[in-house]
Amino acid sequence: MKTMISAYVKRKLAKGVLFGTLAVVVALLASCNSDDLSGDSYYTFKGETVATYIENRPDSFAIFTKIVEDAGEYSLLSTYGHYTAFVPTDVAFDTYFKAHHTSLDALTKEEKQQIVYNHIIRSTAIDYLTKDFTEGALGTSNMNNRYVIISYATTGEGRHQIWVNKQSQITVPDVELHNGVVHVIDHVLEPSDETLGSILDQMPAYSIFAEALRLTHLNDSITETYDMTYKSPYTTEFVNVLGYTMKPLQQRRLGYTLFAEPNSVMEAAGIHNIADLERYAQTYYGREDEADPTSRHNALNKFVSYHMLNRQMSTNSFIYNGVCTSSYYMGKRYEYYETMLENRLIEFKAGNHLNEQRDGRYVGIDESRSNIDGMNGFIHSLTDMLVYDETVMQHDVLNKRIRFDAYSIPPQLTNNNIRWKLTNLDGFGGYTMSPDYCGDYLKFNDASKFIMWASDYWTNYQADEISVRGWYDVTVRMLPVPPGTYEIRLGYSARSWGGIAQLFVDGDIIGIPVSFNYTGEQPQIGWISDDQTTDNGAENDKMMRNRGYMKGPNSVYAINGQKTLRQNVGSLRFIVGTFTFQDYGPHYFRVKNIESELGEFHFDYLEYVPTSLIDTEDKD
Repeated sequence: MKTMISAYVKRKLAKGVLFGTLAVVVALLASCNSDDLSGDSYYTFKGETVATYIENRPDSFAIFTKIVEDAGEYSLLSTYGHYTAFVPTDVAFDTYFKAHHTSLDALTKEEKQQIVYNHIIRSTAIDYLTKDFTEGALGTSNMNNRYVIISYATTGEGRHQIWVNKQSQITVPDVELHNGVVHVIDHVLEPSDETLGSILDQMPAYSIFAEALRLTHLNDSITETYDMTYKSPYTTEFVNVLGYTMKPLQQRRLGYTLFAEPNSVMEAAGIHNIADLERYAQTYYGREDEADPTSRHNALNKFVSYHMLNRQMSTNSFIYNGVCTSSYYMGKRYEYYETMLENRLIEFKAGNHLNEQRDGRYVGIDESRSNIDGMNGFIHSLTDMLVYDETVMQHDVLNKRIRFDAYSIPPQLTNNNIRWKLTNLDGFGGYTMSPDYCGDYLKFNDASKFIMWASDYWTNYQADEISVRGWYDVTVRMLPVPPGTYEIRLGYSARSWGGIAQLFVDGDIIGIPVSFNYTGEQPQIGWISDDQTTDNGAENDKMMRNRGYMKGPNSVYAINGQKTLRQNVGSLRFIVGTFTFQDYGPHYFRVKNIESELGEFHFDYLEYVPTSLIDTEDKD
């Protein structure tokens, strides 16, 4: 019996299902009477599941129940798991059928399956209750790989409402069941199958920006949903990497974010038509190729490009919202992303303040008019004109320490639900990917053993980390910063199994090989806890800098041990060197194993710091 249970549980782990309660274990023990349990078997609860909940209420959910059954998904919603179901009533379906001039019997099996998948979120560990909702997208996409958008409203009588995809109100929330939660809704969810450009064309309040998007032909560059040129080398759902059960990324989904000023904002800036917008753009981007708006050197083209990101993000996903941030620092959080105006960054600060200047000015996002979702991204409405002003960006907005997480670099990790999604893994160790998956953003050789995982309990910036072993050779496309002189640092956790590697920047070898297994207390580094000094660690910081190291940031909170990274002896920053960049452009950080295939390279984050600011830099 012991052997049989172990084998069964192992198979369930391989399917991504984790039995975490004593009741489930008891049920398994009671039901096992042979070794013939299928690897595709599921444990089914005797109480109400999502499937039985809707089936037992034919007065309200007869149509949805029939659709679930006809789509062949009844057994799925009867199984153990974490399902968040937005369930339309029969009245909602009557409205849907009339609007589409169809009926239940006229729907094909594929259409019924799509309806089911649009309303179900299947998570490895989370049931989304209303207390977990925030304005924007829920953290896990639905079974059609589309995000569910949450928004709030208040009636004239002061009643609060929760809306789903801005088209359906939750009428009965938080029906907790054995395998998930049901939220009853009053309209059938219909995610748009249109591109962002075609959606904007149908919004009269954005007609000037929509015309600019058409003239530049930039709408053509944001129409795809998947990169069809990518061919996955993986033939199985899971692979073994260094003894860990990893899930390989099998497809490369594309996604986009489009920011747009409504006509009212344009008019406040003196822009009343497309000709006015062209003249406005030329004041920031010059007059090159002014007769050809499709040229990437044209001012209007640059203006629109700076409003586009090649990653799909709702308003609540620009900035890290997890627990690994010191409580006092929540209002100071920030992120940096490269726009589709090549080599030009945009800064997001807490509250979704874009490009905030020292005097407090910023471009905001109108939450009530944002999170407009298309088949491959979101449109967000701006409260002011968004431009890349060379002087302001170089000497103000970006003239600061720029810290960026390893996962923030490749847009592929955002578009394929990896970034910030790995802290609740259930049944497998993490993710891996092929060397070419992230293109030029992050690439490595075939000898690399590449692992992506995360935990809220580890000493990591934003909880996640990249672990690479084997005879690795990894190259990362760092953020493109304005011309200037910067100190570059690598943030990592020192571990006994860390390896020795040679570092490179822009192809040039940097110093001698670096050992990543020295923890801070070793004399080569000289880390001393701040509370063991009389000056709160100021002199120790200087001594560590002389050796090429720094403590971790105080703004990052590691739950494990109740410490910030600065208080953790293994959380270090290695000072790679000082570099002067004459022009805008990408810069490449490379690390190559030179010692043993067992040694690890732990990649957490990188930093740029203008050298003029080092002497006054804070501990955050």
